Amino acid sequence: MLLMRKYLVAAIVVGSLQVGLAQESDFRTWGILNINQKIDKDWSFQSDIQYRMYEDLDQLQQLLIRGGIGYNLTENNNTILEKKKKVQKRVPTLDDDYSHNHEHRLYQQFNTKHAISRFNLAHRFRVEERFLQNETQFRFRYQLSATVPLNNTKLINNTWYLKAYDELFLQAVKDKTFDRNRLGLSLGYVISPTFSFEAGYMLQSQKTSHTNQLMFGLTINNPI
Repeated sequence: MLLMRKYLVAAIVVGSLQVGLAQESDFRTWGILNINQKIDKDWSFQSDIQYRMYEDLDQLQQLLIRGGIGYNLTENNNTILEKKKKVQKRVPTLDDDYSHNHEHRLYQQFNTKHAISRFNLAHRFRVEERFLQNETQFRFRYQLSATVPLNNTKLINNTWYLKAYDELFLQAVKDKTFDRNRLGLSLGYVISPTFSFEAGYMLQSQKTSHTNQLMFGLTINNPI
């Protein structure tokens, strides 16, 4: 319990510090589709597509496509052995045009979860190998999230819930260890064991800027 309190305090402090450092901001919208499919009791396939837009919703900022294989170590512990991610990024240029950057990414992650009363706490540890156009970078990510059902004691059918999370990004770059921090709050609804929906706000902070994101996500579990 004491260790969990330390995690929560650290996450809040990091998020607050980055907001204080931010000098510039803008507004963006992210649409997310998650698809998870069990292969058997231990193995699963996990994928997601993210369509990230600038202030003008018809202007693509990033398109992310990911897929990977997961293995359940225990009921509350899961690891992604290898997951591949393709990123297409559009960056504004001085002449109001857009340049296109492509990135391929591999990453491995470990997820663990536990409950404190009605609060479902989850930890995600992720290591990324980023293959950029001119270099390769390595990055570590840690996310702490807390989900609480509002109209039921558990996340069952027809349940509304709140989810708060904070994620810290650290990169293996000399004198640039801190990459960014993401702090978010979402309202979600469990439609059925197959479908759930979330909508919320996320603040992404870097050393000299921050962005405000509206988040919309649909999760589909075991569609086959």
